[in-house]
Parts: sequence; structure tokens; C-alpha cells
Amino acid sequence: MAIAHVISQTMTGDQLVVKNHVEDFNTQSQLIVHESQEALFFKNGQALDLFGPGKHPLTTQNLPIIKRIFGSLFGGNTPFPCEVFFINKVCVLDVLWGTDSPIVVEDPKYHLVVHVCSNGQTGVRISDSRRFIVKISGQTTEFTVESVKRVIKGMMISTIKEALNRAIVDSGISILEITSSLSSLEATITERLNDRLESFGIEALSFTINSILPEPNDLAKLQEVKARRLDSRSKAEDDVYEMQLKGFTYQEQRKYDVLEEAAKNSGSAGGFINMGVGMGVGMGVGREVGRMANFGTPQQNYGAQQPGYQQPAYQQPAPTYQQPAQAGGVCPLCNTPTAPGARFCQACGNPIELPKPQAAFCPNCGSPTPVGSHFCPTCGNKLG
Repeated sequence: MAIAHVISQTMTGDQLVVKNHVEDFNTQSQLIVHESQEALFFKNGQALDLFGPGKHPLTTQNLPIIKRIFGSLFGGNTPFPCEVFFINKVCVLDVLWGTDSPIVVEDPKYHLVVHVCSNGQTGVRISDSRRFIVKISGQTTEFTVESVKRVIKGMMISTIKEALNRAIVDSGISILEITSSLSSLEATITERLNDRLESFGIEALSFTINSILPEPNDLAKLQEVKARRLDSRSKAEDDVYEMQLKGFTYQEQRKYDVLEEAAKNSGSAGGFINMGVGMGVGMGVGREVGRMANFGTPQQNYGAQQPGYQQPAYQQPAPTYQQPAQAGGVCPLCNTPTAPGARFCQACGNPIELPKPQAAFCPNCGSPTPVGSHFCPTCGNKLG
């Protein structure tokens, strides 16, 4: 085979690695590597010197590893046989991916087991030419983008499934809300995917997620549970708002509910069993009812809630003392019977002098006792 003086390789966008047909070189040969390419020399399956874009004369300075192998044979125009692989470093951005089987997870918010499917797109490029050829392409004449897709597909899908499962379960993100966290999820998957691809000399770029959706039946169940929860929550909020408008608190409403249930509980056994609870709760409710009855409804007492308002103190009505009934008498002038306590005779008008109450003393302790007392206020002795 003739010694080539110029070695170069034209590659298509689908080709990632191409083996050049030239295998014999000398110091008169020129190696031309195009932009987004690298050239790697092989000898007996061993990766030797690597060249980047540019024009490279094959001299002892440019081929230190080859010089070390060939020794004295590398002195003039002596040919040396080698294999040259050209590597395409361009980024391939049309690598589509999709979960081959649903991811079974439990939605952390609605507690339903659902089957999640996802798909998207990513880009790949060869980050380490030497490592990629040694571990992936080997000595094959050509290695294409489709070949790389087949190699990394299983690794990529397993990484995506693991990251999605962690994001949903560990982070507590619902399936229905996960689209709001796609950016952070994409960054996490890219990082973990590159950790695994690095050992093969490949890098993932521009990883995107197009959709993360549960299967149709699971989606319907999730939406139904969400609707019921929102409905019950809105009813509860309406009830609380209505109570606030009326001036009630939640605790007051609960007291009324307990009393209402107690009133429905007929039967002597149930009544006596619940009497203690009912009395305890009812006393508190009774005070509230009394407050409303004495001072008006919460709307009528709106002023009581204003700053500077002082609630009037409740005053216990003073007990009234009733004078003991006195027996009637007789007028000393006309002997007409008079009414009890009368100061003048109703027949002749003569003034009548009422008898003065006599002071009394307790026969037990000698303490004075008020008129009409039945027990001594000092020692409690029963009086006459």
C-alpha cells in the first residue's frame, strides 16, 4: 500500500466514529483534522496519540507515544503502520426518549397508586474520544448516532425512572403538580445521567421532559379525588365564613353541636351517661346564651368589639328584706279593729302608736339577734 502524504476524513452528521482507510505513514505525511473532529492513532488495539482540529505534520515531536513504540525505526522516511480513527465531536440534539413501561408510584398528596409515563428529548456528544472508542465503538469501521442511542437507551431510561420516582415520593410532589418542578427535575436527571455516562466518554446535553402523565384511568381517579377535596374544603370555608359573619367562633359552634346531639339522645341510660359531659359543655353554652339574651345578639353588640369599649360589669341584684307581718290591733278611742301596721284608725282618725320591737338575745351565747330571726347569726342556735 502506498504511503499517503495527506490524511483527512469527511464525516456526516450521523457518523460519530469512522476508521480511515490509510494505515501506512512516515514523517512526510500530513494529518488534517477538521473542526468538531479528533483523530486517534491506534497500534495493535492500543490507543496512542490524539490530535485535535488543525494540520499536523507527523514528526517525532507530534508523535511521542508512537516514537517510543517504534524506537530507532522512527528516524527518517521509514514507514510505520497505524490505524487512525476520526471522531465526530458535534452535539447530536435529536435523541428522543420515552419510558418503555409505566413507573408505579404512590401520589404523596392524594395517596393513590398510579402508573406514570414520561417522554422527552436530549442531546449527546462524545466528551472523551479515547475512552469512547476503547469502551464503546472498539475497532468497528463505523459507529453511528443510532448505535449510541441503542447503547445508552437502557442506562438513560433507568436513570430517568429513578429520578422521577424520587422527585414524586421523596419530595412530596403530586403527579398533578409536577409540571411546575420540571426545570429542577431536568437538572437533577442530567446530573445523574452524566455521572453514569462519563465512564463511557459520553455527555448528555439539553435534557428536556415533554410530559409526565399518569395513565388515563389513574388521571381520572386523581382528578376526582382532587375535586372532592376542593368541594369539601370550600364548604368548610363557607361555614366558617358564615359563622364569622354571625359573630360565632368555631369553639362556640362545636358547643352547640354537642348539645344538639345530646338532646337527640333519648333513653334514661344514655341520658345519665352523657349527663356529665352535657353539663360540662352546657354550662359554657349557657353562659354564652345568657350573654346573648342579656346584651343582645352579636350584631346588636357590635359596639362592644370596638376599641375603648368597656363591658358593663354584671351586678347581682341585692336581696330585699321583707318585714314580718304584724297582727292587727284595736283603736283605744273607739275600739274599732285596725289593720296590721295602721298608724291611724280608719273609723275615727285617732293616731295609733305601734309597739316598738323588743331587742332579743340568744339564750345560748347571749348575742343580740335581729327581730324575726329563727337562728342565732353567731352560734346558729335555733331561736324560740
